[in-house]
Amino acid sequence: MPLFDVIGLGGEKVAVIIDIGEAYTKCGFASEVSPRHIIPSCVTRNINGKIFEEKISPSSVTNSTDNSLYGTLRDFIHHLYFRYLLVNPKERRVVLCESVLWPTKFRETLAKVLFYHFEVPSVLFAPSHLMSLFTLGISTGLVMECGYSETSVLPISFY
Repeated sequence: MPLFDVIGLGGEKVAVIIDIGEAYTKCGFASEVSPRHIIPSCVTRNINGKIFEEKISPSSVTNSTDNSLYGTLRDFIHHLYFRYLLVNPKERRVVLCESVLWPTKFRETLAKVLFYHFEVPSVLFAPSHLMSLFTLGISTGLVMECGYSETSVLPISFY
């Protein structure tokens, strides 16, 4: 990021974009044309000398408790902000590109982590299928998303 990245924006810093996937997470800034980092969607923890690797996956939410999911997401988002993006989370808005098929529990826990622990100013959950049409500038389309563990096809039409 340039040192004076807010001069042309009237004091408003660009938003952080996060796209959490089944295997990889893409993160970067709103003014950039590509993700700044693509990292594995997992957290490595050292507990009593043993190393555990926990996956960050919306599909594995049913197997975890609220506290373990909160702790895993907290560590993962901390890792994103302070190791890869190198920005203060209190100064930047967040855009989360999410699938419309994410469980509500995962979405709520992620919002709780961002608002309560990191104190971000705002969070926008943007449907990833809709975002692909925005880049093309069209209002209707059949979006096929090929992911790590599944492929989803959704018809999109908005006015």
